[in-house]
Amino acid sequence: MTRFSRKQNTIRRLIIFLFALFFTARAFCEKITDRDFSFSLDIPEGFEVADYTEDGMSYIFSHPNIPVTLVMKICNDPTTYSAPKVLQDNLTKLGAKGNTDSFFWNKKNCGISNFTMTLDDEYFGWGVTAPLIIEDYFILLLCYAPSSKPGCEQFIISTLNSLCLDNKYLQTPGIITSYAFPPEGKDSVILNIGGKQISTSIDKVDEEAAKFTIDLEYAVLKLYANHKLWKEAWKRYYRMIYRDNSGRLKQVSQDIYNELYYELKAQYSQDADIKYAQALLSWVQNFSYNRAETKNESDFTSLPAAIKGKGNDCDSRSMLVSVLLNYTGIDTAILISRDYSHAMVVTDIPAPGQTFTMENGREYLMGETTAKVTWGTIAADHADRTKWIPVSFNE
Repeated sequence: MTRFSRKQNTIRRLIIFLFALFFTARAFCEKITDRDFSFSLDIPEGFEVADYTEDGMSYIFSHPNIPVTLVMKICNDPTTYSAPKVLQDNLTKLGAKGNTDSFFWNKKNCGISNFTMTLDDEYFGWGVTAPLIIEDYFILLLCYAPSSKPGCEQFIISTLNSLCLDNKYLQTPGIITSYAFPPEGKDSVILNIGGKQISTSIDKVDEEAAKFTIDLEYAVLKLYANHKLWKEAWKRYYRMIYRDNSGRLKQVSQDIYNELYYELKAQYSQDADIKYAQALLSWVQNFSYNRAETKNESDFTSLPAAIKGKGNDCDSRSMLVSVLLNYTGIDTAILISRDYSHAMVVTDIPAPGQTFTMENGREYLMGETTAKVTWGTIAADHADRTKWIPVSFNE
């Protein structure tokens, strides 16, 4: 446990006192999951529990390498009925300054605030609140850093953006991204998959919003370049992008499935899954290739941009296939490799070919997205399984 000065401990006790709670305490790892209230947080790697109340309804997390503090509180207020008011009331208790906005996220009225406050130092940060599945309960998150460390803002936003209120919303854009990029209306897209034209649509804001998430998470990922948790940070980077981008392709996934799968099912019956997977793999293998020119930006092309014909690389293609197959209920993930500077897609479809043993012990069929080959065919110089890192999206 991290050691704190007497002044720091006093400040932490002050926050805990203001956030009086009543629940059973529990220990948290990187991915915080609360089964009672059905919310989760996929926060950046390395956060440690700095303090908590005995009833388990309030926690303070600190990071040993980055001067960011996260406060998480479960609020019970049967009189307020408003997440924005819960946020504003708690900021007022802390003497924080900042306006609280109200907006809808996942069909629920939520609150958001960009605030400043004075404790033992001058701080800036962001706060969000949202209703939980149990009536009159709210999740409150405050994440802040010293005002002298403005470079921490992307880390703060990424932390809060990882909130998920319920598993059914796991594949939807994060709370802050949704606030910053509200829907603007349909943007029609025509896809050509296996010679078949498919009409579909995304939102007009999706490409810009998806790029925002990618840039945000890449800024966080770079902080872990030489960190002992670099593998875990890489996995989180792709999970955060997948969550945002897949949420923007629900209509696309449905339209592709409706146009292709039922026809293949009628033709091939038992082999429809692998035929559908091959149609998707062959489609992305024909995409135009593009990588970032500098290391200051991610070379991951957003999935909304990829389906609109923008140049992309192996990880974008692999994730796109994963999104489309996961939509059908077939568990599909990606593999990434720092050694090979490459990515592949893997799927839980029983078929002949090269496989990779996933963390669940199952053999997943490997798919190469940059060469025109079938599922289960990979290059010999990419065959060392120890150099691949699996990233699952259905956990």
